[in-house]
Amino acid sequence: MTPHITPPKKIPRYLEDITYSIADEPVRGAEDLFSSKRFLGLYDEKQIMKMLTRAGMVKILSEKGYKDLVISLSQQDNYTYRLYVDFASSQDENTRLIELIVREGIFRPRKTFVNGFDFDEGLSMLLIEWLALQDPRASFSDERPRLPGQAYPGLGGLKNMQSLLYHFGKSTGKDAIIDIPEYYHAAVIYTRLYSELYSLAYSFFSPYDSGQLQAMIRDFKGSHLADVSFAVTFDCLCNARTGEPAYWKPSEEIYPISRKLHRYFSLKEYKDLVHKTMNELSFTMDWDKYHRLRSKGITDEV
Repeated sequence: MTPHITPPKKIPRYLEDITYSIADEPVRGAEDLFSSKRFLGLYDEKQIMKMLTRAGMVKILSEKGYKDLVISLSQQDNYTYRLYVDFASSQDENTRLIELIVREGIFRPRKTFVNGFDFDEGLSMLLIEWLALQDPRASFSDERPRLPGQAYPGLGGLKNMQSLLYHFGKSTGKDAIIDIPEYYHAAVIYTRLYSELYSLAYSFFSPYDSGQLQAMIRDFKGSHLADVSFAVTFDCLCNARTGEPAYWKPSEEIYPISRKLHRYFSLKEYKDLVHKTMNELSFTMDWDKYHRLRSKGITDEV
C-alpha cells in the first residue's frame, strides 16, 4: 500500500486560527498519532465506503478499473483527520487513488472587508489541508497536460467529493468548508465548482482576491489553464497597464454552509467590491519568460 504523506499545514492569510486558544480538551501527544479509527470521530471505514458510493466516487473508480478498494482512516491530532483510498494490487505500483486530510478549527478574521461582518465570535470551519484525486495508471497527454503539483492525472469527480465534504461539514455543525489553494488552477477550479446542493461555488473570503481572480480568468480566457498556472507559479504574471510584475497569492476560498456566511457572500457590498476590483485590474503574461523556463525543464520540478 502507498505510504501516507504528511503535507505541511496550511496557514490562513486573512483568518486567524483560534482553535487551540479556546479548546477545552488537551492536545494529543505523539504517542496517540494515527490512533483513531473514526473519521471526524464519527465515521468508520464501512460508513465512508457507503458515503463514497452515494456520492458516485465508487462508480467513477470502478469505470476506470479500480474495484477492490481499501479505505484507511487515521487521526493526526485532536483536530486533523486522514482518509485514504487505495486499490488492492499484487503489482509493485502506486495504489493511492484518493487522499483527504481535513482539520477542524475555529477561525476569526484578521481583517474586515464588509461592514457588519467581523465574525469576532469565530467561524467553525472544516479546512481542507490536502486533497488528491489521482489515476496512477493513466498518463498525461496534450489533451490532459500535467498541472502544477500533479504526480498523476486526475480522476475527475471533484464535484462528487464536494458533496461528501459538504456532508462532513454539515454533520459536524460547521459554518463552512475552507481551502487555501496552493496553485492558480486550483483556485479557478474551486470557483467553477458549483454544487448541486446549492447554486453557488467557493468564493474568496476577501472580495479583492476574488476580483483579482476574476480579472485573471477574463484576461487569460484563451490560454490553457495548465500553461497559465505554471506561468503564475514562476512569476510570469504582469500588470497589463504598467508592465510591472504582478503576483497572485493564495488565500482562503470558502464554501458556505451557515446562513451568516451565505449572507456574507450574497451581500451587494461584497459583490460590488469584487466587480470594482476586477474592472480596475488588467493582466498579461510574460510568455517568453515562461517558454524559456519550460524549455529548460524548470517547470517539471513543480
